[in-house]
Amino acid sequence: MIDISPLMNGAEPVQRGRDAGSSGDEDAASYLFELLVAARRLAVMRRHKFLAYLIGMAAEEARLLTQGRSAARPATAKAAR
Repeated sequence: MIDISPLMNGAEPVQRGRDAGSSGDEDAASYLFELLVAARRLAVMRRHKFLAYLIGMAAEEARLLTQGRSAARPATAKAAR
């Protein structure tokens, strides 16, 4: 088993409570973003370049989702909903 605790240094804990302005989807995206950042660090340390790239792309999507946006969904499609 690999110890990933050194990868988590400096990671901000995800706030589990619901604020008046936050949504469950954004909370989940924030949590996934933090997990993906740690997973990408591990892939980089192990020199798994393509895996690190793919995880980085997923992390970027999670980051956008925390802002209520998505690379997979154009901004105009969101307005049409």
